Amino acid sequence: MSSGIESLNKILKDKTRRRIILVLTDREGLSYTELMETLRIGSTGTLNYHLKVLGDLLEKTDSGQYRLSEKGELASRFLTEFPEQGNTLKTKRVWWRRFWIIGFVGPILWLLIALYLYFSGYIDAYRAAQSIFVVIFGILFTYFFYRMVRSNTKEQSQKEQNRTIQDVFVSGRRPEEVKEEIQNWIREENIVIEIEREGFIRGRLGIPALGLTAPKYFEVSFKPDQNGVMVHTEGWISVYDISEKSFSNKALTVGSIPRKKGWKVINRLWLKLRAISK
Repeated sequence: MSSGIESLNKILKDKTRRRIILVLTDREGLSYTELMETLRIGSTGTLNYHLKVLGDLLEKTDSGQYRLSEKGELASRFLTEFPEQGNTLKTKRVWWRRFWIIGFVGPILWLLIALYLYFSGYIDAYRAAQSIFVVIFGILFTYFFYRMVRSNTKEQSQKEQNRTIQDVFVSGRRPEEVKEEIQNWIREENIVIEIEREGFIRGRLGIPALGLTAPKYFEVSFKPDQNGVMVHTEGWISVYDISEKSFSNKALTVGSIPRKKGWKVINRLWLKLRAISK
């Protein structure tokens, strides 16, 4: 039994493979393209490698979609009940240690060099004052960047989801009608569409190139389900493309990131979908 757990842990030690298992949890299946778009993997070779490693944790339906096998369901429960917080937190600590070394040691070295040049007569007082200003600005920028990106506390990061996820069942409607309502919502909220194909739309608010805008992303997928349409929605805030933060319906900002606006936008979609449900 222990060897089986060790083997499973070895397979799931990779973040991408854990995400594949979690994405497929409680879903009837996703196509190869849907997996690439949902996981934001740009290389087919990368996805093929991870699918191969997962092996019999996955199975393919007659329509070619990937879903969890019985072993995959066990792996999903394993990830839910025994999250690998230790390795993740250790990696984050190493990353932030390097960040602080670069963010503070760099400006201090610059200041020492400037002072040496000043007292040696190579630069005047004006240049020395400029150097001090640059150092102060650099330290402040480093601090606010840290406050923007990091999780507030270890306990909060363990409880907090990276994305706001919700499924809405629209009864008595066809996929075309649901898609029209989603498109109306996109126009009303001025969402920029990044990807659109049959049964899937992804868009954003904000400009990714400007990190301070904390762009908000939305993914909506829908498919027929019995006497209606099942709509799967995901929303998150991208923080400098380093981490994802879920929306919040309780706080205007969390960790210095504005998150309530994203909640309001996606909540209006949920209300629209429920309103057209018969």
